Parts: sequence; structure tokens; C-alpha cells
Amino acid sequence: ESHLEGLISRHTEGLNSEKLRINVAHQLDNNPQYKSVLLGPFLKQGVRVGIASAYSYRITQAGSKSRPRFIITSDARSALGAKYVADVVQKEYEKLHKSTKNEKVEFVKQTLEDLLDTSLGKEKKIAADMANYKKEHNLPFLEDEKRDTGDRKSQFSSEVTKSRLEQIRINSLLRQILAIKTRIGSNSNSVSSKDIKDDIAVIKEFFEIDAIEQFGNIPALRQTLYDLEKTRRDYEETGSGYLERHPKMLENARSVQQVKSALRQSVTSAIEDLRDKHIQLSAQEKEFADEMEKVQKQSEQLSEIEETLKNFERELAVVQRSTDSIHSRLNDVNIEQALPSEQDEPLRVDSVAYEPGGPYAPDKNRIREEGMMIFAVLFILIPVCLEFIDNRVKSPWDIEVFVGNDLIGGIPKISEVEERERPLIVGNDLDDGLTEAFRSMYSRIQMNSQTDYPKLILVTSAIPSEGKSLISANLAYSCANHGRKTILVDFDLRRPGLHKFCNLENSKGLLSLVNDVGKPGQDVQNCISESLTEVHPNLFLLPSGGKTRAATEMLEQNDFSTVIDLLRRNAEVIIIDSPPIGLFPDSLAIARKVDEVLFVTRYGKVSRKIVKTLIESINDTGANLLGVVLNDLPQKKTPGYYYSGYYGYGYFRYKYYNKYYGKSDAEEKRKKKQAVS
Repeated sequence: ESHLEGLISRHTEGLNSEKLRINVAHQLDNNPQYKSVLLGPFLKQGVRVGIASAYSYRITQAGSKSRPRFIITSDARSALGAKYVADVVQKEYEKLHKSTKNEKVEFVKQTLEDLLDTSLGKEKKIAADMANYKKEHNLPFLEDEKRDTGDRKSQFSSEVTKSRLEQIRINSLLRQILAIKTRIGSNSNSVSSKDIKDDIAVIKEFFEIDAIEQFGNIPALRQTLYDLEKTRRDYEETGSGYLERHPKMLENARSVQQVKSALRQSVTSAIEDLRDKHIQLSAQEKEFADEMEKVQKQSEQLSEIEETLKNFERELAVVQRSTDSIHSRLNDVNIEQALPSEQDEPLRVDSVAYEPGGPYAPDKNRIREEGMMIFAVLFILIPVCLEFIDNRVKSPWDIEVFVGNDLIGGIPKISEVEERERPLIVGNDLDDGLTEAFRSMYSRIQMNSQTDYPKLILVTSAIPSEGKSLISANLAYSCANHGRKTILVDFDLRRPGLHKFCNLENSKGLLSLVNDVGKPGQDVQNCISESLTEVHPNLFLLPSGGKTRAATEMLEQNDFSTVIDLLRRNAEVIIIDSPPIGLFPDSLAIARKVDEVLFVTRYGKVSRKIVKTLIESINDTGANLLGVVLNDLPQKKTPGYYYSGYYGYGYFRYKYYNKYYGKSDAEEKRKKKQAVS
């Protein structure tokens, strides 16, 4: 199979060779009939071209793997000319193949044989060089030599270590002996009992040193000293005891001094002996170190020899692989040369060229089919696929079918109203179309509502920048315009902002109201009257009254429930603007205390799955979900404008959370700088 693949590859290369193209062009140019047929269509149009530019051909492969077929396809301005070109290509390749095959095979065979001889010679030379190198260094067995060198190196290292340890021990003994000797020498030859006892105690310290305990006459001196000490003790205990100047006591003291002097001499001899031993050990250590250095040099030499031998082995392996490859290729050439089918009939004509019935280009039917296919892909398939891939909320179908909730209203894009005035669109009647959209939303809320007045409506969204504050403010104005006394509550206690569009201070509001109603003696009605500000007929604003991150803790206080009851008594509709439910738990916590919830989502902002999950969490609180408001609809979806964001809220989850506080802090710093100025 590999041989057949090689033959196919060579024939393919030959049929596409430049030499064949030159031969074909030469034959066509030298044949007047062929030349006239090929150049005739060009001459009729007044175009002068060479014979090589009047035609083209290409080779393709077909048929089974065991019996491949080469197809010659030619192109020309005339059908007969195309037939002539195909015939000439076939005949010229047969000539070229027959004339060059044997010559080529013999040349390749001779080249491979020369390469094989050269490679075998390299193998022999490398093997001989490696053997001579081993013989030169007298290393028939390198591993044994390395093992012997390693053993000797370990022995010498051990001896050096032992010698150094013994020298350290002798130095320690010398320091100890010299210290005791100095103390003995510092004591005077006093005859007082105290001095004699001190001398005896110091002398005894010598006897505790093992190195000199048995040296010279030290054992006899030790026994004599013990006898003198016992005699002196007996003198002191006899009768009333001898005094220091008693003749026997003086005699005993002189004897002790004599022992002391003799011991000093013996110790001096012992010290000299230890020093001599230390000198011997130092010399011995040097000898072992020198020997170990020699062994180390031998080890390094062995390593160099080993690396050289490895280089020989690697070089030999490379040459051997090259030899094997050349030998294998030579066998392939011999097999190819011996194949009878390749010698007798290298190629067989399967069919002759025929004159085509008509032109193949341009193919109008194919062009028409391809155009229709491109149109279907570009304008039908791709838009449909993109619609399925993009799973963000973009249509009423997404809300009513996928999410499964009513669409309360669609608010178009807002472009002609400045951002700071957008919460006042209904209140100041800034845009008739947008005002009508909010009126329609109010009517739909009335239809979906199942709660009697007074009632609390919570407005929330999944993430920032969806326009819930815009919806809250304009819905509050719509309720007020319909004659409902309305209170708009800023429950975004982390980043309050509703007070800004009314140019109000945020010193009093929900937080201060919750704190005041719990104080004894407070007039709760007066407290709520002071906290509310009428910003429009029938519309009152209750700011946040500050900032806090402990909103959920405040919701559990009884004072907060008292404030909710006060709000119910003072208005028919209480609209609460809360933080995004996808970021903070405040909205879910207060949803349990309100009557109805309005969910705001921005066109193309949040995925359908996230909206559905958050709405399910709202339903779990038991609150009545009025429906969903689709904000920021583009022009093609509904006429109008758009609302761009939620006071600079950032992205989803943690990214949003950081921006949520970051921008607020930056704003406070800017205000402080202005105040300082």
C-alpha cells in the first residue's frame, strides 16, 4: 500500500511538472492545426496572445484506492481546442515517463548505494575511535573503575573526618587542662586549712579528666592526695582537733604542696603529649586530604572520559539510524525497479479525450443557485441564529411567554430630554408621547391590581441602569395627576437619589422618621408631616434621610412597621423605589411588607433566565407581582425615546457593587472640595 501511494505521488508530481508543461506548449506551437484552432477565437476578437495563454489544463485523481485514475481536464476558447490539449498532455507524459523512469531509478539507486557505503564507513570509524579511546585510557571496564574511585573517596573522607573530630576533642581537653593548671598555679603555698582544701578540690578536677587520669604517675599522686586528705581530716577531728600551726598539720600541708608540684609536672608532660598527638593528627589529616584530592581528580577525569564515550555512542546511534534509513530506501528502490507492471506498462489509457458539447462557463444556473443560497444565509439563517443566541429580554414574547408574566408597559428611548429632568417627564409634561406611555402604564396597573387603596407598590429591577427610579418617579406623578394622594419613598438607602431631581436636602426622611417615631413623647403625625415634602399637587416625597447599609435590620424593627402604617393613613398610593434586587437583599426583604411589586427591565440588558429567577424569588415572598415594565425600547420597537441609566450604576454583581459605592464616594469627595472652596 505504501509503495502504491509512492507511485501515485510520483505520477501526480510528473503530470503537474513544469517540464511537461513546456513539452506540451512546444508540441502545440509546432503543430499548425492545433495552433490555428486554439488561437482562432482570440484572433476573431482582435486579441493577440501566445499559445501558452490560449489554454490551460489540470490533473485530478479519481477511482478506487487500489486502481486510481488520473483525469486530464483542459480549458480553451473552442471545444476542439480543449480536446487537442488533453490529447497532447496525455501523449507527452507517456513519452516523458518512459524516457526518464529507468534513468531516474538507476541514478537514485547509485546515489543511495554511495550514501550507504559512506554511512557504514562512518560507523566503523566511530566504533574504532571509541575502542582506541578506551585502550588509550586503560579503561576496559569504566563502571568498575568509577565504583573503586568512589569507595576510595569515601574512605579518605571518613578518615579526614575522624582526624578532625579527634583534633577537636584534643583541643577541648587542652583548654580544660590548661584552665585547671592555671588555677592550681594561682593558689599560693598557704598552709591554712581553707587554702589546702581549695588546692585539694582543684587537684581532684584533674582526676576527672579521662585523658590524663592514667598518664605517668598521676594514679599514684591521686592515691597519695586522697591519703593526705584523709589524714588531715583525721587530725582535724581528733580530740578537740589540731590547729593550722600544729606540726602535723604543717607536715600534711607540705605534703599536699609536694603532691601539687608533682602533679603540675605530670600534667605538663600530659599536655605536651596531647600537643604531639594533635600535631600527628594534623599531619595525618593533610595526608588523607591530599589523597582524597587525588581521588577527586581521578573521579573528574573518569567523568570526562565517560562524557566522551557517551558522545561517541550518541554519534554512533545517529549514524546507525541514518544507515538504516538509507538501507530501507534502497530496498524500496530495488522493489520498485523489480515490479513487472511498472516496467512493462507504467500507465494505461483508460479513455480518450472527447469534444465537449457546450461551454462550461459561465454557468448561469449555478450562479442563480449560489445567489439564492447566499441570500437565505445572510438574510434568514444568520438573523434567526443570532436571535436564538442572544437570550436577553428584548420583546413582549420574552416577558409573557418565557418569563411568564404580564407586560405592564413599554417605555421608549428618551433622547430629547436631559437626564436630570427625566424623572419630571410627567410632572412637567416634557414630552407628550412619553407622558402618554406612562398614563397607559398607570391604566394597566389599575387593571392588574387586586388591592384596594391605600396600598404600597414596590418598584425594583434586576441590576442597575435599568431605569427603575425613572419609572418610580413618573408613575408617582401619574398617580397624583389622576387624583390619588401619592407618597414617593426613596428606599435606596445605599445610594439615595430621588431628592436630587426635586432639589431637596436629604437630612430628613425615612431613616430619621423611623428613629423619631420610637422616641417617647413624640407626635408621630407631626414627625411624618415634617419629613414629607409636597413636590406636586397630590404628590409628596419622602427622601431616604441619609445612608445606611443595614436596611434589612431596619425592616425588622417595630418602628418601621409604625412608619408604614402612618404612610397608609396619609396617602392612597405609596410608591417605594428600592435598590436592584439582583445586587442587594433589601428589595426582597421589603417585598414581604408591600401590597404589590412592579418589576422594571431594560431592553437588551439582562438575560431572560435571570429575570425569570428574580421574579420567582419575588413570588416566593408572597407579594402580588403586577407585571413587568420593558424600558428603553428602540425606535423600531416603539415610537419614542430612551432612558440611559441608573445614576451611573456599573455592571452586574460584584462589578456593579464596587461601582455602586465607588461613584458615591467620589461624589462626596467632590462636594467636600466645593465646600472648602
